[in-house]
Amino acid sequence: MLETKILQYLDYSGDSEYIALIVTAPDAVDTLIKLLKSNNHEIVGYTCFFIRDFVLSISESDTCKQLWETKLESAIIPELEYLVLADNHFIRKHIIYTLGKICSYNSVPVLLHAFSELRDRDPILLPRLVGELFWLGVKNRHALIESMTASNQYITRWSVVEALNQFIYDSKSEDETFLMRYKFCDLLRWDSNSLVQAEAEYEYQYLELNRRKHKTFMSKLEYKTQNKELNKIKPFLLFSGVENHFYKYMYEQNLHWYSIQELEDFILDLSLIS
Repeated sequence: MLETKILQYLDYSGDSEYIALIVTAPDAVDTLIKLLKSNNHEIVGYTCFFIRDFVLSISESDTCKQLWETKLESAIIPELEYLVLADNHFIRKHIIYTLGKICSYNSVPVLLHAFSELRDRDPILLPRLVGELFWLGVKNRHALIESMTASNQYITRWSVVEALNQFIYDSKSEDETFLMRYKFCDLLRWDSNSLVQAEAEYEYQYLELNRRKHKTFMSKLEYKTQNKELNKIKPFLLFSGVENHFYKYMYEQNLHWYSIQELEDFILDLSLIS
């Protein structure tokens, strides 16, 4: 059964013959769409995993490339885009990651709309969403981050630090990514919320240390010493830690969505423990 083959693809990951066997089946499109519409985040996750591997491997097969460009792409992309705002948080996460990794550049407007809808409703998802938008070359990068820093929701503002942590930067040349991180961490270290302040301050000081390292030709020993001192102010509670703990909580409680109040209460409990 084709559904089973798709869901078991993880056991055959990277097997081009197995991929071809699935996508050349007469009912490939209908089966993939059916699985995407299952409303089961695990099934959607396995299906997205197959789609990502298939699209990323089409350069190795003219047949698969032709099938994607002439048949599957026009049918699958709209289904993925529709699910960007699915009620299930985990389905949204799978879909957004997939659209980014298969380089669906035409999906940027859909993802931008999702950003405006989810900015203050699903802040845990924002680092992933912003990361994929940046990966797809969204033009208004600074505007996206500024929108998050202007939010009345402190968790949205806090997510900026984690979102910016995803991107590689060059502190020596002070490239655009470095300067963007520097700018927004500097802004957020004066935030009204102590959790946002603490992580932004640490990140800002780390960026500042790396800037000084190159400007003053700091020795490796001096850099190591200063970095060790800096680690003393590293907050115990980071956004990434909240994200990991909250996902564990959602899995344990079999939750597929959450309210902001529920997330705020969870963070408060974590902060009391720390």
